[in-house]
Amino acid sequence: MITNEVAFIAIAVTDKERARKFYQETLELKPSTTAMEGAWVEYDLGPVTLGVGCHPDWKPSQPGTGTSVALETDDFDAAYAKLKERGVTFDMEKFESPVCWMAVFSDPDGNRLLLHKRKKK
Repeated sequence: MITNEVAFIAIAVTDKERARKFYQETLELKPSTTAMEGAWVEYDLGPVTLGVGCHPDWKPSQPGTGTSVALETDDFDAAYAKLKERGVTFDMEKFESPVCWMAVFSDPDGNRLLLHKRKKK
């Protein structure tokens, strides 16, 4: 194996202020590192870092395509309700699989995100 862990997940955005507002206010993520005059912000989530960056040469995925990031929550129903109250539109409403609960939504640039809750084994 040539690698042993994920260093970070990067999400391209077109408007750094709009992205900051969404990730920090709507999703309540706390920035751990900010660089390039706020055009790159990192959020540490457990052992993984989510990097959100704005650069003219780096474009977001087309809405509904590309890589998805599943964001784990302790209280799925409360988090789902809070996002709905904050105006988040879900592409796929909450549903249950044999191993988890999920709901699919997008950031303002169309990057796909999932609200996720693992079931106890």
